[in-house]
This record gives sequence, C-alpha cells and structure tokens, in this order.
Amino acid sequence: MPRKKAPQKIEDIAEAAVACFTDTGIRRTQMADVAKAAGVSTGTLYLYVTSKEALFHLAVLKVCGQPLDGLTLPLAEPGTGETVSVYAARVTEVAKWPALREALAPDAAPGPKALVAIGTELYDILHEARRAIWLLDHCAPELPEFDALLSTDMRSHYRDDIARVALKVSGRTGSPSIALRLAARFAIEIIAWAAMHRTKESAANSISGLSETEARKAAADSFAALLSAAATRE
Repeated sequence: MPRKKAPQKIEDIAEAAVACFTDTGIRRTQMADVAKAAGVSTGTLYLYVTSKEALFHLAVLKVCGQPLDGLTLPLAEPGTGETVSVYAARVTEVAKWPALREALAPDAAPGPKALVAIGTELYDILHEARRAIWLLDHCAPELPEFDALLSTDMRSHYRDDIARVALKVSGRTGSPSIALRLAARFAIEIIAWAAMHRTKESAANSISGLSETEARKAAADSFAALLSAAATRE
C-alpha cells in the first residue's frame, strides 16, 4: 500500500533544498543533506522526488513562487531546459524597469532624478527575488545554461543600459567608457548589498535601527551619486 504524502512535507523539502543548494551548490549537495535539513529520512525523500536533479528543479520552483501542491509526486527530473525556462519566466515577471526603459528612449533627456528612480526599481527587483538570485549565484557555475542567464540576461545587459543612462544624464551621447561601465557595476552592487545581502548579516555586523525604507532610499541615492560622479568625469 503506497505511503500517504503529507502536503506540508513537499514545502519542507523544497525549503531544505533551497537552503542546501544555495549553501553548497549542486555537486556537493547530497540527497541525505536535504533529507536531514527537511527532517525526513532519505527513503522518505524519494517519495517526493526521483533524483537530485528533480530536487533542484523543486528548489527552483520554490524560489520562483510556483505552487507545489499540484505537482505529480514523486517529482521526476524535467530536464535542464525546463528548469531554466521556469527561472527565465520569473526573471521576465520580476524585472520590470519602467524608469530605465523611459530613460533609454531615443528622445528622452533624463535628469538626475531618473538615476534615483532606476536605483529604486532595481532595489525592489533584487529584494523581491533575492532567494532566487542567491540560488542561481551558487549553482550557475555548474550549469552553463544558468550561467549564461545570470551573466548576460541578468548582469551585463542591465549594467551597460544603466551606464548609457548615466551618460545621457550628464548631457553626453555615444557609448559608455569602460570606466563608466565599471562604475555602473559598482552602483549595482550598492543596491545588491542593501536589498539582498544586508538581510543575511549577523546582528553584530548589521546597522542597528536601519529600516527597510531607509535602506532603500539610501541605496538609491548612493547609486545615483556614484553614477553621476563617474559620468561627469567622462
């Protein structure tokens, strides 16, 4: 007689998978590690997923906000292409850049406030998607398809767009220099720390009393100031 699968258990397993893959990557994570983190036996884990690849797909579904209650269990490996498509769809859903798109329009003449607006929307994107980004950061080097998604679609493309806006704000045209593109990368890291990495810091290393609203505003202002200063030196 088949053992009954508890609805909450798939959520617990998915959370454990996210934590383990984010901490140690794909190759180093073992099924037994996830079972222990989820509080189940390895045998029970196989009632919910058929393999480590299926377990990774489950983790991606979880961080991308997909419902797990309707899954056919045990979850079979769908193939890397399907896992990538789930993540790419989430990127498209979350990565809304109205201020950036407006500033990049051919006839747009953005002012300094445009950079603050872009920094603010980047903050919101990264804060909402931080668990998915952490997972991809740690696992992308092991999966070429994910590495391409991270390095091109989620980093260099937006870095160069932001540099182009900074150049427009300074009243110049043309292609951003290497120095300005580097400044854009640094500016993105300011936002990333405030929106994502700050939330994982220990109490001893955190800034006492810093609210989410203050962190968001300070990050966007610093983002804009760095880019404005770099563009002025072009």
